[in-house]
Parts: sequence; structure tokens; C-alpha cells
Amino acid sequence: MSLFPPHLAARYRASGHWGDVTIPAMFKATYLRAPGRLGLVDPPDRAEVFEGAPRRLTYGEMAAEVDRYAAILQGHGLGPGSLVATQLPNISELVLIYLAVSQIGAVLSPISVAYRGAELRGMAEIADFDAYISVGRMRGKAYYAERMEALAPGTILLGLGEGLPASVTRIDTARADTPPTPLDLDADSLFAVFWTSGTEGLPKAVPKTHNNMMASSLGAWRILGLPDGANILAPFPFVNAAAMGGLMMCWMRTAGAMILHHPFDVTTFIDQLKTEDIAYTMVAPTVLVYLRDKAADPDLHPALHRLHAIGTGSAPPDPEVFAFFDAKFDIPVLNFFGSNEGVQLCSSPSQVNDPRKRASFFPREGDEGWADRPDTLTANGGTFKLVDPLTGATLTAPGDTGEMHIRGPALMPGYFSREGLRRDRIDAHGFFATGDLFQISDCGTLIRFHARSRELIVRGGMKISPVELDGLLSALPGVREVAVAAYPDQEMGEKVCLFAALEPGADLDLDAVKTFCNAHQIAKFKWPERLILVDSLPRTPLAKLDRKALTRRLAEQEEAHHA
Repeated sequence: MSLFPPHLAARYRASGHWGDVTIPAMFKATYLRAPGRLGLVDPPDRAEVFEGAPRRLTYGEMAAEVDRYAAILQGHGLGPGSLVATQLPNISELVLIYLAVSQIGAVLSPISVAYRGAELRGMAEIADFDAYISVGRMRGKAYYAERMEALAPGTILLGLGEGLPASVTRIDTARADTPPTPLDLDADSLFAVFWTSGTEGLPKAVPKTHNNMMASSLGAWRILGLPDGANILAPFPFVNAAAMGGLMMCWMRTAGAMILHHPFDVTTFIDQLKTEDIAYTMVAPTVLVYLRDKAADPDLHPALHRLHAIGTGSAPPDPEVFAFFDAKFDIPVLNFFGSNEGVQLCSSPSQVNDPRKRASFFPREGDEGWADRPDTLTANGGTFKLVDPLTGATLTAPGDTGEMHIRGPALMPGYFSREGLRRDRIDAHGFFATGDLFQISDCGTLIRFHARSRELIVRGGMKISPVELDGLLSALPGVREVAVAAYPDQEMGEKVCLFAALEPGADLDLDAVKTFCNAHQIAKFKWPERLILVDSLPRTPLAKLDRKALTRRLAEQEEAHHA
């Protein structure tokens, strides 16, 4: 049964973006045509991140492991509709378990390993996970144990590696006495529940069907044009729809090897480029700059020449870096813009030939408000319109800036909850209001990302909700009111500054803030790295926090520092 209105499901099937192939079926077709081909490679620092020597698995070996995990999960009573949360680094077990969860008809819910008890508790309250899978230790420190209190009683606790609490069942070394029970799966059923960064407080749960994911991966696959057997280096954690559709599912379509990497370490990443035969990778803009600066390395130079393409996204890239790779290596750098909910834009050489423009602009393909538009769609087969946030009018003129509203085969059916789907921000015509502001170019054929209307802070590609962080830090001892804002950083893009107004006689320093964050299990990438004490926080005429005023103050300080 489709989670979408019948007319939309029929339209997406007729267009070829949806079908009857599930992700387990896609993997099965891949390993059957190349069972002896290398399919999965562990990060070289696996032993430091988790434990054990790095593994290099063929597709046939992977299939046997997936079946073993599927049988074990079924043995614990998990099956169609079960919601299975995972917190795993990018090791081979992550891929095997993801495939096993989908094979038994359960619903995957991947969570970043950077999240700690505070974040996990909020997610568990929304989703009421049936099972949780993670590692006993990471980087030599206890990992599973400190997250257990965040999970609801009755959650099935499964784990990998040594150091697991006594109540957790270890599954990486367990045997399956019988093969998994085969199931007839529906491509319209849920594959995963991903998590937003909580721009309005708590994270939102984003459900995606197998067909949603197929539409996303098909778009990226067609644009990349990777040859059969192409190897992909995956430096992003597999916790969102972009990484799953743009890397993992493209890998299954190539039937090459997926080279895993985690956590990101530029030296290890460069070594992998040098030693593995990589055709495609996707990196943050800051890493692109590093690759350009190291391109003269005689060992790296031939590795760059082997690349078929490089993808980037998550922050505005440097146009000159695009031009450098285009001129020196004839490597197209593709610029992606996406979201868990279903946005996917891609600027490729076939659409935006000028590499400098490609760093900033995306094709206007799919804009329903463009009267003279060609009959084209966005990268994942969808359409959009730009809407005036104040009047609701559709904007079409060069220079106009509006909020992007999207619809299409990759769009979620609504936000997930155990009570049912919530279609807030999805209108009667199926358009989802993204909160992202885009501007139409002067030439009228391109669009450019303008701003985030909901004030996300993006630190090294990790998105931080100021509203959520305000709430967590308001419990700091001796504070009267607090607010966070972003300040620019050359390496990470943005970092977090905490503005705090104290009670009379109280004091606070940055070390005390970090101690508080650690004690309350707040993910480290969210921790403030600057503290400014103020008498009071700026307010709008309606007495709401004026976060923009805080951001302006930080920008002015930065300008004065460099003057």
C-alpha cells in the first residue's frame, strides 16, 4: 500500500522514477552478476576507530554476511515494520546490517555516532525504536553504555564488538542456525527514517520508501555516468538520504567496490586516494581546497587523474577550485544541494559548463513557475516553485528571491511519528516548503542558494539547530538567558558562539560550558567554541530573540579583527 496519494504514485510509476525494485532486490541483482568482484573495503584505521583488521569483502561474501545478520534479526522477533535504530561508524558491518534490516522488511533509522544521550533520547521519544544496534567501544572508550538510559524499556539491544553491557546481545560473532525467511517486499513500503537537524527545536523524523530512494539514486547515477565496476570512496557517514542515495546506492549500480572512510581524517583520505583505484568521491568544500593545494604531490597526482568526477556540497564552495580541477585534471566537480526531505539539485558540466558558475549556481530545471522552461526535472525527477515567504506569490523574474517549494518522486510522504504521518509544510497540491531561499539568476536560466530561512549553523558539514542548543544550554548554572549564533571559520565554515546573560554574582567561562556539555552528553560538534557575556539578549519589537543581531555582531568583530 502506497503512503502517497494514488494519482502521485501512478504519475511517478508512469515516468519511470518508481517501480517494483526494492533495495534488497537491487543488491541481490548486483551480487548475482559479480559475486567474485571486490565489493566492500573497510577504512584502514578500523582497528583504531572500532576493532579488528580491515576487511575486503567480495559481493558473494557480503551476501552471505547479510543473510546471517538477517536471520539473527528475525530470530529476535524483528520483521516487517520494525523500526531499527543504528549508531555505527563507517565500517563494513554498517553496510551489511543496513542491507539485512531492509531484507527482513524492517525500517532502518540511522543516527550519527556524534550524537550522545541527549539527542538519542529525543529521537527515541519520537520514534519508539523496536531495536537499537551500536558498538561496545569506539576509539577505545565505552560507547554503548552511556546511551542505554536514553532508550525506552523494552527496546531490543543488539551490539558489535567487545565492551558491550551485559544486557546487550552481541551479533557480529553470533551464528545463524537457519537461513533467513524470504519475504515479498513492496517498493512502496518504508526503507528508512532519517533525522533532520531540528531547525525548530527537536529533530524531525523523515521517512523514505524504497521508491523514494530509487528516485534519488537514479538521478545521481545518470548525472555521474560512472562506468561498470567503478570504485567509490565514501568519506561521509551513512546517516542521511544524500549519502545513501548519492553514494551507497550509486555503488550498488556500479557493482564496483565501496571504499569506506570514518571518521574524516585528511591524511587517511589522501592515502586511500593514492592506494585504491577510485573513480568517484564526494567531499566537503574545504577538502577540495586541500586537494588542490596538494595536487603537485607526485603520488597524489596520478590518483587525481584516475578520478571520473568529484562531488561536493553542504557549504558554498570556492569557484576557483572548480576551475582548477577542470583546467589541470579535466575532472568535473559537481555541486550538490540536498535535504533529507527530498530536495536534490545538481550542477554538472552538461548543465552549467562554466566551472566557476557551477560552484554557485544550479540549473533552473524543474521550476514550474518558469513559463519558458524546457520540459525538464530536478536531479531526482521532481519539480519546484519559488514562493514569496510573505505573500505566497510564485516568483519568476530574474533577481527574485523566494523559498523553494518542492514535489516529486523523492519527496517524503510526511514527517514520521508512531501516531501516523504528519504532512505539515506539505500543501494540498503536494508541495513541501523547504525553508531554503533561492535567487533566480540575471540570465533567468539558473538559480543560486541565498540563505537558510531557519538559521541552521553548519559546522564542517554537520548541521546544528540554534533553537535546540539554546534549550540545552539554558540549564547552565547561573545563567539568566542564553542564545547561540554562528561565526565564520576558515576551516569549518561556521562555529558556535554562546551569548550568555548571567544572574547577579554568577560567573561563567568557556571551560565551564564545555564541562556542562560533556556532562549532559551533548554531541561535541555542537559545543560552543566562543563565549560572550552580555547584559541582555537583543529582542525584536515582538520581544522575540533577534538572533540576526548576534550574527551581525560576530561578523563585525571578524571584520574588525582582519582590518
